[in-house]
Amino acid sequence: MNSMQYFQLTEQGELPDIEHLAPFKAVLAIEDDVSQARQLELANWLIAKGGRYVMICGENCEGWKQLIRQANLDLFAIEDMKPEEFVMITTHAHERLRNVFWHARKIAHHTHVQFSQVITIHLGSQNRSVEYLAMFEKA
Repeated sequence: MNSMQYFQLTEQGELPDIEHLAPFKAVLAIEDDVSQARQLELANWLIAKGGRYVMICGENCEGWKQLIRQANLDLFAIEDMKPEEFVMITTHAHERLRNVFWHARKIAHHTHVQFSQVITIHLGSQNRSVEYLAMFEKA
């Protein structure tokens, strides 16, 4: 697992096409608050596009976890869910982002899905792609 794709999202921004990266691990780095409607939209998008392991860091981790779990259940009914459709979710409210990147590279495994890609969804007003990519490489 040597590569990471960075995507900066805001309240109003267009959601990028990430389907070709599926299945993927996602680091959800929350720096800015977004509306409840936007949170719901992002959670549904992330799961529908192939997120199967989501690591949440920043503000309101538990709220995001509930939305992502619900998005998983909305997309795949629990009684029919295949093991590879189950989304692993971890929260990292009080950890540094570099530690979350380390977790993404070294620890985050799904028993039924092989990942070739980590994506970082950064909810923030400033583009931090250079900083985040460097941090990921050092993890």
